[in-house]
Amino acid sequence: MFSRLRQNLHAFVRAHHACMCERRHALRTVLAIGCGLLLLALGLITLILPGPGVLTGLVGAALVAGESAFAARLRHRVDLWTMRRWRCWCK
Repeated sequence: MFSRLRQNLHAFVRAHHACMCERRHALRTVLAIGCGLLLLALGLITLILPGPGVLTGLVGAALVAGESAFAARLRHRVDLWTMRRWRCWCK
């Protein structure tokens, strides 16, 4: 059930990314990547300090992945690796 849901989600993300690439604006891309990198940095900082570090980092990674196909593929690989490790750990 979850694998089918994940496939549908990834298909949606790929289609959304393709749609956004067609009508990109340079300022929007720079702002999205800049905000994403800022949120990733804040996420790393708040892993040590009190705060929602993981959630902030995930939002930053999603912003960067929405603008870069390389970052989207990397995020997908990390997601698959994490799910495999989670399944091994839960057995």
